[in-house]
Amino acid sequence: MDNKEKIDIFCHITPLRFIREYVKSIVIHFLRIMEASVSDNFIYFSDPEYRLKYMTKYGISIEVLTLGPTGDLWNVAPGNTLPKLVKAANDSIAEIVNKYPDKFVGIGILPSVYQGFMDEVKRSIKDLGFKGIMILSNLIGKPVDADEMDSFYQFMSSENLPIFIHPTNPPYTNTYPWAREYRLIQMLGWPYDTSLAMARLVFSGILDRYPNLKFIIHHAGAMIPFFSKRIEGFYDEAIEYPEVYGGETFKKLNKHPLEYFKNNFYVDTVLNGNTSALKASYDFYGIDHMVFATDFPYGPEKGERWTRDILNSVYELKLNEDSLEKIFYKNAKRLLGI
Repeated sequence: MDNKEKIDIFCHITPLRFIREYVKSIVIHFLRIMEASVSDNFIYFSDPEYRLKYMTKYGISIEVLTLGPTGDLWNVAPGNTLPKLVKAANDSIAEIVNKYPDKFVGIGILPSVYQGFMDEVKRSIKDLGFKGIMILSNLIGKPVDADEMDSFYQFMSSENLPIFIHPTNPPYTNTYPWAREYRLIQMLGWPYDTSLAMARLVFSGILDRYPNLKFIIHHAGAMIPFFSKRIEGFYDEAIEYPEVYGGETFKKLNKHPLEYFKNNFYVDTVLNGNTSALKASYDFYGIDHMVFATDFPYGPEKGERWTRDILNSVYELKLNEDSLEKIFYKNAKRLLGI
């Protein structure tokens, strides 16, 4: 590996404390995945020492830790356990960051809205020193622009810290269980749900109320860069012919929708080595809005294949040194304030 500084801004960890003390006794349906995480074969999910060796191998200076996995965990957790689970997750990540402060940066988790959720968000930032909060592409069935989330967006705007959006299972997976077969939800459903979340943030007017909000989006911005002209055309058509296409249902925005997608969203490099798709995302969002990430430890070969392929795809963009530095670490440092 080369000696360029690299910050992996979107990777995952499943801390042992979170697994052992809380999840096993609360979320019975999730035991199979969680028990796998503490087995010898899956220790790379949870062991910081293993991760440090991996980071050295691939020249990664800092990992920005978010909780993983994010799919069924929160959907099957009884509602009254959410505050305890969220606190456990955040404390577990903080414990690792405090032990290795030069190697890891912590990001809090907000899987849904529940009574007192803002107290935990503020504790994560103010007391634990986290540099952002991760929400899911839907909040256990609620859209990300739900009214209850306004206080969260107001707070994150005032703190000038990024909001990470990670995909989760769309609500229809419970109605159509066949959508889960062949891992179709992870392959295709997650990017779709991420795109819906991004679009709702734009069209709901949230970004007009809080124009300096910053979102870090997994998987290179999901469907948005590839369907941007379709978004533009359908929006413009609805505004031009409101009586036919329901243009009156759109809120009056201060800017054209595509400007919000380009200005308020930052996207990672997790397209698993697809250089042409990464180029399309780069062309849409621009050099100042792309950040390096690997999705570690997910993927074949204990996550290492995707790391190699993602690194190769970044280099295959054939960017100059300054642009590579922005993607690998400068943009991340600016976003996180580190």
